[in-house]
Amino acid sequence: MSLKPGDHDLSIASPWSLGERAGLVVLVFLVPAILVLDFVAGREISLHFFYVVPVALAAWVLGQGTGIAIAAAAGASWAFVALASRAPDQSAFALAWDIAATFALFAFVAFVVARHRRFVDGLHALARVDAQTGALARREFDRVLEAEARRARRYKRPLALVLLELGPRRNEPRRFLEAASRTLRDRVREGDSVALVAPRRFGIVLIECRAPEPALVVERLREGLKANLQAGDADLAVSVVLYGGGAPTSGAELLAAAIRELGFAKPGAPLAQVRLD
Repeated sequence: MSLKPGDHDLSIASPWSLGERAGLVVLVFLVPAILVLDFVAGREISLHFFYVVPVALAAWVLGQGTGIAIAAAAGASWAFVALASRAPDQSAFALAWDIAATFALFAFVAFVVARHRRFVDGLHALARVDAQTGALARREFDRVLEAEARRARRYKRPLALVLLELGPRRNEPRRFLEAASRTLRDRVREGDSVALVAPRRFGIVLIECRAPEPALVVERLREGLKANLQAGDADLAVSVVLYGGGAPTSGAELLAAAIRELGFAKPGAPLAQVRLD
């Protein structure tokens, strides 16, 4: 997975989901297997509805186009079985109607499943990202911070958590928080995460970041906010928690320590920094 500023390298897919390669391998064997079983069983024990399984799988894993293609392959397989096991007294019209209806059913299943997958993916994206600012949402931030804290503890790698709070301003420009979020995301490293954790408070997770680098990052963020939003030191309160992975802790404890330090950090005051090893 390629990383972008404000994103992270942790997969958010369900552990039960199939990748494209695995899904394609399953489809290659599933459709012929159902065809053979359907042909052997005959029309007396029709298995043609089992073709819906590979059609739905293809549409969910590989998209609507592949789902329609698999629907066509499954329909052709069903047509072969229908023609091979056609009863002598069955009319051509009835056979053609049966085959056409089956094709339509498979195509409809592919369309519905692919559309539902797009809906789920869109909903997932909305749950991850704050719609107003473009930063990560609070729930996603908590998940990322917890995962990175576990990683730092496991591999003894440095981690820094920055909380930056913007004070209220007179004549504040429209979309102030959106512009602030964009400024912060443009000035962190690839793999770091920026989230809106409170109405005017941003949380920034800096991975593989040991002192004094977090202080340099904070200074870069301050300069960006000053340049783009005319936000002076009197408008910002910042706290930093450094974690080296030596002591047992969790993402919630890191956030609590950062909030506690932020309570002591007055706008314009020196950087409030605490180390949890």
